[in-house]
Amino acid sequence: MNHAVLAQTGRNIAGDGVRFRMFFGVLMVFFALGMTLLLAVAGAPLPARAAIFVPLWIGILCLLQAHRGICVFLAARGVCSVEGGNAVIEDAAVRRSLERRAVRIHLVSMSAASLLTIVLMMASLFIPWRSFFAVG
Repeated sequence: MNHAVLAQTGRNIAGDGVRFRMFFGVLMVFFALGMTLLLAVAGAPLPARAAIFVPLWIGILCLLQAHRGICVFLAARGVCSVEGGNAVIEDAAVRRSLERRAVRIHLVSMSAASLLTIVLMMASLFIPWRSFFAVG
């Protein structure tokens, strides 16, 4: 897709970029869920369990970028992804619009990751995980 057409549609990534972010986002969310279970079964202290925020944030950020078609890093640089590299977005209004949407994506991903981290930390405290894996 032509980068001018891509930018005019309010997106700065397409095709492979969207698929990669979707795959990596799902991978990171499942990694965070597994990490939560592992830390709960191991009886890790609460501050250690808060470490799940990082993979959750990265995963949710990737999923939102894939859904919206906007890479926050490319938006900050004022470029869009095209086949074979990146192209500068010439239209200043389109560039500003992408930057504003990218900031919203960041805020939503951080808020969602924070909320999900708290929920998973509470679940890891109140559910007797060790009894599920007890032998005998």
